[in-house]
Amino acid sequence: MTTEIIGKEYLIVKYLDCGATSTVYMVKSIEKGTIYAAKVFVNHSKYFFTEVEALKRLSLEKNNGIINLIEYGDEPIIKDGIPEKESSQYIIMDYLANNDLFMYVKQSEGLNEEIAKLIFYKILKAVEHCHKSGICHRDIKLENILLNENNNPILCDFGYAGFIKDSDKFTDFIGTNSYASPEILEGIPYDGIKSDIFSLGVLLFCMIFCNYGFADAAKQNKMYRLIIRKKYNLFWEKIGEKLGKEKVNNISPEFKQLFFKMVSYSPNERPSIK
Repeated sequence: MTTEIIGKEYLIVKYLDCGATSTVYMVKSIEKGTIYAAKVFVNHSKYFFTEVEALKRLSLEKNNGIINLIEYGDEPIIKDGIPEKESSQYIIMDYLANNDLFMYVKQSEGLNEEIAKLIFYKILKAVEHCHKSGICHRDIKLENILLNENNNPILCDFGYAGFIKDSDKFTDFIGTNSYASPEILEGIPYDGIKSDIFSLGVLLFCMIFCNYGFADAAKQNKMYRLIIRKKYNLFWEKIGEKLGKEKVNNISPEFKQLFFKMVSYSPNERPSIK
């Protein structure tokens, strides 16, 4: 059986997940015996440096709803005692055994509004900490929120993070289309904080309905166009036809109002986290 060691200290136990820029493994510290998660990046990715810098800033305050950075490096993986020819960038983080929020919502077929409210509040606190630290996440989605042993949400995957400077607008249009703000989809320089708020609005809808309110926030999307035109009653009528009228009827007016504000076409109409 092949043994693979990352950073001369972390034995790969098993594969966990794979994304566009990295692969995640469960690893075990040879010295301590502690289980961690290791994220190994592809082809010396720029996203490695972004994620490390973001986590270094955010880890200054513990228990903030952000994944904890343990160690990082850039050196060959050791296979059966022999170092590979090329080095690999890696990040060692806390390992959380529970599912991510995507799987939790999927298994529940959508969350009760009261449960969703409690989880969402904690997510907002984590994102608020990011923004106060000068960081926009820019890829907020169910899959990028892990759950710890108490089912508290932990925000992770900061490879697309943006660093806020006074009155700067971002011009790199990255993230996940179904959660992306209209200004990102249209290629317009954007406020990273307001764009994160939009993504949080999509996430909140997904938490309760286990589905998207619209495929994306493009003007040509029929469902999102209803929101642009503020035809809110018609929007819910269409959602009811698709996902069930009873579920729509049981949703509070406060949820509906908050959702529409967060996914407003105009960034200026979106609320602050506070």
